[in-house]
Amino acid sequence: METAGKGVSVNKEALVQVAEEVRRATGLPVGWRDVERTLGALRATRDLWEAVRLSRVPLRFLVPIWESLARRGLLRVEEGLDLLAEVPAPRPGEAACPACEGRGLVGERLPGRAAERFFAWAKERPEAIQDFDQGYVTPESTLARVALAWNWGDLEGKEVLVLGDDDLTGLAAALTGLPKRVVVLDADPRIVRFLERAAKAEGLPLEAHVHDLREPLPEAWVHAFHTFFTDPVEGPLGLQAFVGRGLLALEGEGCAGYVGLTHVEASLAKWADFQRFLLENGAVITELRDGFHVYENWGYIEQMRAWPWLPVKRRPEKPWYTSALIRLELLRRADLENARVEGDLQDEEATTY
Repeated sequence: METAGKGVSVNKEALVQVAEEVRRATGLPVGWRDVERTLGALRATRDLWEAVRLSRVPLRFLVPIWESLARRGLLRVEEGLDLLAEVPAPRPGEAACPACEGRGLVGERLPGRAAERFFAWAKERPEAIQDFDQGYVTPESTLARVALAWNWGDLEGKEVLVLGDDDLTGLAAALTGLPKRVVVLDADPRIVRFLERAAKAEGLPLEAHVHDLREPLPEAWVHAFHTFFTDPVEGPLGLQAFVGRGLLALEGEGCAGYVGLTHVEASLAKWADFQRFLLENGAVITELRDGFHVYENWGYIEQMRAWPWLPVKRRPEKPWYTSALIRLELLRRADLENARVEGDLQDEEATTY
């Protein structure tokens, strides 16, 4: 560290020191690039929630990194997060297409007036509640997810399974008139009742069932589907319960899955573990679109796990929580154990439940 201009300047060695300090204190796999991305985001904004979105660093990492920077005189925390130094960290660029919000496609082009009908139903869905770790993506995100599956030929004439559906992906898919059948599994009876009402009103081949994904899949749903969608709880056991069940439900070679995965609650080390899990079970990633899903701000944010840690206690004014959309395809049938998942589905990187 060296003195420069208005305060303290840092070099790469200082970034490494911060990462090592945080790693020793927390046991989390923090790297120097996490510190660099944290500083780059702070060059772009002093708003805490925008800094989370721009950094692509888990919130569980960001809090101790901010604390370490503050102790070093590099950051002042008052009403916002103010850098006090010139830092060798690139400011994150924002060059996303405004028409599609960077997704590369728009759900309004789905057949069957699906978008128009979906927007109407989405206004009536139950409120997101903490009991089920819910947070809804925007209707545009849901429609775009279904549009990507349509592009890949994963909807028309297919048997589709949705594992957890507070985003109403199953409804959006069914409204296109393309799938042969859509089955939704969700632990929240409110979501199931809502989907049943919508399916009856629209005359859709959509069925919804109350099912806790920690429990085994009924045999009738094992190797019975061509496509699945899920936004998993991102702890190792959560990924097993959601994505593992999805893989088990697929018929075999050539079948596809669509999975949401965040940076807010998943480190790159966890991403690597997830990729290994897919490869071990005969699945390959064919497409990954970062920041694809934009989440609406949920009402229980002051009750989420991370709130007490935050250095600035202010509710977000615009969406900040995003996730990537990953498409995977099976090279062979996945023969996972269809047993109850025991233990906590969350892990140390979880922050929003």
